[in-house]
Amino acid sequence: MKNKLVYVIALTSFTLFFNARFKLNAQSHISMQSHQNSVTALASLEIGNSADENSFFSAGQDGFLIKWTEDGAGEHYQISDLEIRLIARSPNGTDIAVYETDGGLINRVSVWNWKTLTRKYAKRFSNAVTALSYSEKGTYLIVGTATVNGIVFLNASSGSQISGKIQEQSGIISMARSSATENSMVLYSPAGSLTYVNIRTGQQKARFNVAQGLKQPVLFNNNVFFAGVNDAGISVVQATTGTEAKFVTAANPILLCSRFDRDLYYLEFDGRSYALKVLENLDNNTVGNPKTVKTISRLPGGEAIVCGVKSGNDILLGSQKGHIYKTDSDYAPGPGQIPLYPLTDDIYDRIYDISQAGESFYFLTKNAVFKSSYDNSFVDKAAENSNQTNIITYNDDIILWTRNSVRPVQLIDSDRQTATNLFTPSKKLQSLRLFGDSLIALEGNTTVNKYDLKDNNFERLYEGSALQDAALYGENILYVAKSSATNPPSSLIFIDVTTKETVPLSMSSNVTYSLNYAENTALYGISVYENNSGSSRTELFSLSPETRTVTSIMQLNDEDPNAFIKLYSSFIYTNLGKSQIISYNTATKRQFHYKRSASLPLKIERNSSRLVVLNRDGSISWYNPELGTVLADWYMTTEGQWYEF
Repeated sequence: MKNKLVYVIALTSFTLFFNARFKLNAQSHISMQSHQNSVTALASLEIGNSADENSFFSAGQDGFLIKWTEDGAGEHYQISDLEIRLIARSPNGTDIAVYETDGGLINRVSVWNWKTLTRKYAKRFSNAVTALSYSEKGTYLIVGTATVNGIVFLNASSGSQISGKIQEQSGIISMARSSATENSMVLYSPAGSLTYVNIRTGQQKARFNVAQGLKQPVLFNNNVFFAGVNDAGISVVQATTGTEAKFVTAANPILLCSRFDRDLYYLEFDGRSYALKVLENLDNNTVGNPKTVKTISRLPGGEAIVCGVKSGNDILLGSQKGHIYKTDSDYAPGPGQIPLYPLTDDIYDRIYDISQAGESFYFLTKNAVFKSSYDNSFVDKAAENSNQTNIITYNDDIILWTRNSVRPVQLIDSDRQTATNLFTPSKKLQSLRLFGDSLIALEGNTTVNKYDLKDNNFERLYEGSALQDAALYGENILYVAKSSATNPPSSLIFIDVTTKETVPLSMSSNVTYSLNYAENTALYGISVYENNSGSSRTELFSLSPETRTVTSIMQLNDEDPNAFIKLYSSFIYTNLGKSQIISYNTATKRQFHYKRSASLPLKIERNSSRLVVLNRDGSISWYNPELGTVLADWYMTTEGQWYEF
């Protein structure tokens, strides 16, 4: 079946992006496409630039920020390969602060100028970030962390830290709001306190004991009321006295209000339908009993609302499946259920993997393998796929496998359209590499096996721990990349697969990965180094097989544990630094930087005339290898056709 590229979307914004070391033109894309997985945060503009007051941002586990405008269009741009947990909009209407994390060691706050898609600065924290907000005039960016001295003030423009704003230990803070003058601030601690501080002098003005462990802490009615959620319901506190004005029993409520809303809205789910309810402000000292504004139909397929925000009269909601929905705070005309209005849709079929096939390329989706090229944009369905996630081209055939799985590795005969199981991993398959007629399989980060495609022979080559990658160099030499924390204490080892002799190479790095080579060339790889002070650097290196000497080719003054290397002719391609593709000419020793698209690059393939990049959102970007600009961004539709941006 062949389909041609038929859809062209012209709404593409070209702007400037800066990431640590490089300036590059970047482009967002505008569509109704949802996040790839759960929405984690929503943010409207409560104060500041009135021209932008009807827009809001959504953030997700996919590392995307999407700006939604009044016409329902979403401007997509991926700022991180990590989950975004918190976002805050500056009163200047341009900047947005985000908290990115891997849920463990990496806790980073970065600030972006959305008009130029420029990262202004980034700050690493050793502990989890628990609160993120701008002061009323946008002078300070306030970061709460899970430490005893839990609050950090940054100059919102430069990112420099400002000391002396709070004299006493604040403890863990999950909400921080400044006054309109930025002379004072109110803080909520999950330990059970609401504290007022003069941030000019650093002195505490007042402290009230309130309910402990409240989540979703918010202020409303011009900071007169404070509210939060626990397992039993909603606590509403008169914020100027610390007196609990009302406690309302509610099942998993999502609070929906801005500080300027007179009343507190919230969404509740009883297992059958959603109810939008309101607690009305009676006299600035207490609130009334809950009133139901409207009953909302549950979402199909078990989809659940996980976050929300109120922007004027509009209520925006995010789901665990990545969708954005909209309703309003008007009372329903009748008792019946009303549906939510979807702002997003699943327009595209995600491309999981790509592989060169002569002058064309294979594109793997959940249900099929497609063959296509930039110069001939017809789409040819080459094979069926039963949800395998990775593809390798083997002569005229295809090998399919799934990372982090024990699913059988399959060989697809492209002529007969038949699938044959080659072998079933005994441990979760971490990587599968093709070297000539041999498949090198890394299972469970402990075992390296070889499967001979000619004689169907299966052989165990090496066993160890904390293994990262393996490359078969010729017929008898195996290089294994690993952590230096395990024996033997080197991040790269040499193994003679015939004699089983194992030689640790002289590498001072903590871990090595992404090994690659072309015939009769040096071995290339990536190593991560960490010194005693905790500073990290990542290097792309070459190793001479004859002398076993290591040469550094390029360096990043940060940790990048997932960069790739692709070799083509005399060129090395990598995404070291995560934000863009870099090529290095081994003959001229020169680097060349390719401009990125709306999503971060994940993998690259190349033929004689075209370079294609698989992006993290499942799209692809086409390049002329000699030019730095993106020729086109393509998305595969659910009908097996191309969308072009």
